Amino acid sequence: MKIKLQTGKEVYMEAFHCTPCYAGLLAGVPTKSTNQELVKHLKYPSDWGTRKCIMKKSDMYASENILKPIINSVWLSSSEPVDVNDKKSDGSELVLMWFSEEQHDKSIQEIIIEGIGDIVWEDFADSFQF
Repeated sequence: MKIKLQTGKEVYMEAFHCTPCYAGLLAGVPTKSTNQELVKHLKYPSDWGTRKCIMKKSDMYASENILKPIINSVWLSSSEPVDVNDKKSDGSELVLMWFSEEQHDKSIQEIIIEGIGDIVWEDFADSFQF
């Protein structure tokens, strides 16, 4: 699926994953401390391999001590290296994670664009070689 970022950069969604934020919280209520630990230990799906990952930390909270209920992860790629003059690389890629409200009425593409569409690809993505 092609995704057009706000900068005009077109990237491709390799994979998307979402999971409930507090699925592992068995007792008690979230606190600033438990939220910090949760965010610190977040990981994207292991079958995506080892890739650069950026956690979008702006707008994570639904209220003072409650994170938004959904953790989203997307693996994006481009057929162009970060530096277009880099003739050794075959493309670029980046995994992004962010929190959101439940969005049953939106497509995956809409969720991604709303969540991370403002990312500046060249500032965060890594080039790769096949």
